[in-house]
Amino acid sequence: VLLRTADKIFTVDVGLNGQIRWDGTPLCRCIQYLAGHSLSVSDLRRWFQVITRTLTTVWASRLMLAMEKAINEKESKGPACTFEFDGESSGLLGPGESRWPFIDGYAFATWIYIESFVDALSTATVAAAIAAAASAKSGKSSAVSAAAAASALAGEGTAHMPRLFSFLSSDNLGIEAYFHAQFLVVEIGSGKGKRSALHFTYPFKPQCWYFIGLEHVGNHGVMGKAESEIRLYVDGSLYESRPFEVPKISKPLAFCCIGTNPPPTMAGLQRRRRQCPLFAEMGPVYIFKEAIGEERMGRLASRGGDIVPSFGNAAGLPWLATNAQMQNKAEESALLDAEIGGFVHLLYHPSLLSGRFCPDASPSGAAGMLRRPAEVLGQVHVATRMRPVDALWAVAYGGPLSLLPLAISNIQEDTLEPHQGNFSVSVATTSLAAPIFRIISTAIQYPRNSEELGRCRGPVVLSKILNYLLRTLSSLGIGRDDGVGDEELVAAVVSLCLSQKINHTLKLQLFTTLLLDIKIWSLCSYGIQKKLLSSLADLVFTESAVMRDANAIQVLLDGCRRCYWTVLEKDSVNTVPLTGVTRPVGEVNALVDELLVVIELLIVAASPSLVSNDVRCLLGFIVDCPQPGQERL
Repeated sequence: VLLRTADKIFTVDVGLNGQIRWDGTPLCRCIQYLAGHSLSVSDLRRWFQVITRTLTTVWASRLMLAMEKAINEKESKGPACTFEFDGESSGLLGPGESRWPFIDGYAFATWIYIESFVDALSTATVAAAIAAAASAKSGKSSAVSAAAAASALAGEGTAHMPRLFSFLSSDNLGIEAYFHAQFLVVEIGSGKGKRSALHFTYPFKPQCWYFIGLEHVGNHGVMGKAESEIRLYVDGSLYESRPFEVPKISKPLAFCCIGTNPPPTMAGLQRRRRQCPLFAEMGPVYIFKEAIGEERMGRLASRGGDIVPSFGNAAGLPWLATNAQMQNKAEESALLDAEIGGFVHLLYHPSLLSGRFCPDASPSGAAGMLRRPAEVLGQVHVATRMRPVDALWAVAYGGPLSLLPLAISNIQEDTLEPHQGNFSVSVATTSLAAPIFRIISTAIQYPRNSEELGRCRGPVVLSKILNYLLRTLSSLGIGRDDGVGDEELVAAVVSLCLSQKINHTLKLQLFTTLLLDIKIWSLCSYGIQKKLLSSLADLVFTESAVMRDANAIQVLLDGCRRCYWTVLEKDSVNTVPLTGVTRPVGEVNALVDELLVVIELLIVAASPSLVSNDVRCLLGFIVDCPQPGQERL
């Protein structure tokens, strides 16, 4: 609906030479936020159509920037399928046990997006003070007083403390984790009215995806004395580990609540405490009957919340993979499932929710040995969505390469090669190039888009488009003396080459065709070429292996001879017919100096066994250097 509205409103501005009749910025922002949450293929195609129809207006570039922001939106980082808790009465109620299942500790892990903590300013101020006291190193008294204050606030019901989980016996003994404003608190009830709490110091933000892991680790000290600690993991990394004695609980587990605590009507519980449900989205919920350790918690976080684990003999072998990256990912996932399967107590995945019940996907639940479904409390909905990067993969053959036609003003009908169109359309399309390259750089960080780029000879296609764009920018000339547009494009191309982390071969091809090919950059201004070469010099320190595999020294020397010779040779690149000016000899020699700095750094960074080949390459170049006044090696 918003895209159709944008189409009707923005097309009115076509032909008004940059003037606008209505400020559509709020509309673009709404489209961006909604698309960041979920973007279907049909909506993405409609988005392309709106940009095409408004090319000669200011709204085409703003719509493209909105698409770029939507792909990088925080909300798109979470699982594709989540539980939605409304913050009023919703939650999941797991089954009770005839005994306490967490004798050897416990661990809890999930992905969470908190819409709101629903706290007053005074409560937030108190929570911040408690967190500061808890993090102080002045002694145990500060942590104890902080825990007492947090426990008092939670116990008296004077503030809304949304529960992450509650594992309680029928007489209110057990473990609870809740948010006191932005801070997570773990509270233990051990009998005779005694409650102890631990206040973590990580400030969680609303409307942001997190992987949260909590685990209680029990160790035996040197003197035989038991030592225990509670660990908080945020996004897979151990953030905080605090000593905390968890008393033994001998009562049976009566309530296993997720996203809430038991309502006061249940068995007369919590006479003075109200129900505090979360207002949040939550991904798969893992409950372990003992700690799984830092390494496994990190692997679980990096795997993400989209996987429905498979345990035991029914898991099979991960052989259905379309490329090496997906194969490795599937094998790592299967290995992780095999390692954690023995520790899983309960596992609830939102994609399995049916009606008022969510089946247990733990090894015993999936095998049918025990039926332990979670019952829905209140209204719990399942949100499913398609991430923008997934929509880009599915929209057309080539995946993210389907954006490239928006950067081309015209094509030759017989060869389908990019061809410069009229002035206004050429200016409009080239202005979209930088955000398009940045979108592609984000998209190919995901395996399916990376595979699609490699399968469709993406580096070669990108090189042709980049060559066309730089030629167009050079021929337009007007209004681009400052080189701002070119500089943004250079930064986008560098970002594209650096973004590929999972496919070394593809990254090598991107470096070779886009960054190391001096020929396509020789059309740019002196400042832009100097920026490119200085960027290459910086990359030597972080990407020396890729540049070495790309034979960067020989490629750069060949580019130097073709593009920076003052006396042209047969295969030299002559930019005079296109730009209309002859580059000053001083600028050419300055560019040669910058290029030689890159080569020098590459030689210094090389291993001793490769230096002899590099020197041989340089000597051959010097012997064959026919240029007077350019013997700068």
